[in-house]
Amino acid sequence: MYTPKLIISTLTILFLTSCGKTVRLAEKDFRWIPYKGTETLVFNSNSGETDTIFLLGTGSQTSASDPLDIFPTNLEHFSIASRHSDPSPPSGNHRYLEGIFLEVSTSEDRSPYLTLHHTAKDAWFYGGQFMDLKDLDTIRHTTLVTNLKRYDDIIILKPESDEYSDRSNFITKVYWSKSEGLIRYDKKDSVYWELTKKYSP
Repeated sequence: MYTPKLIISTLTILFLTSCGKTVRLAEKDFRWIPYKGTETLVFNSNSGETDTIFLLGTGSQTSASDPLDIFPTNLEHFSIASRHSDPSPPSGNHRYLEGIFLEVSTSEDRSPYLTLHHTAKDAWFYGGQFMDLKDLDTIRHTTLVTNLKRYDDIIILKPESDEYSDRSNFITKVYWSKSEGLIRYDKKDSVYWELTKKYSP
C-alpha cells in the first residue's frame, strides 16, 4: 500500500527531474559519423595480418550534466557498439571484446563532441576523447590512396599525449574519412592497418 509520504516523495522527484532542460543532438551533429551501425570492417596490415571490427548497432540515451543539481541539464549521447580484438589479450591468445566504438554527445553550451574508442589487434588509440566537432571541421582534408579506393576527405587524428608510447600497441595516427569513417591507423613500429573491405549483413 502506498503511503501519502511515499506518494509525495515520488511526485517531488518526478517534478524535479522534469524541470531540468534536455539538450538533444541535431541532425548536423552526425556529420562525422558515416556509419549505420551494422557494418563489418575488415583491415589488413602491411605485415600480412587481418583483423575485423563488427559494428553491433546504435544506441541513444540522456544523462545529467551534474547529478547533484536540483534542476540538471540532461545531455543526449549517441553511440555505436562494436566487437573488436582485444589489444592486450591475456597470454597473447586472441579474443574478442565488446564495447563502444564511437560516440557523439552534446553539451550544456550546445557544442557537440566526438569520442573514438578505437582498439584492435595489438593496437590502441590513446586519444580521441572529447573532440569538438567545430575543431574537426577546421582540420584540413588530405588525400589517401589505399588498395581499396581513393579518399579525398581524410583528417589525421593523433594521440592526446605520448604517455603510453612505450607500449607495443600504441597507435600514432588515425586516418578518418568524413564520408567513410576509419580508413587506416599507423603504429609506432612502422606497422599500419588499412580498410580493405566494408559491408553490411
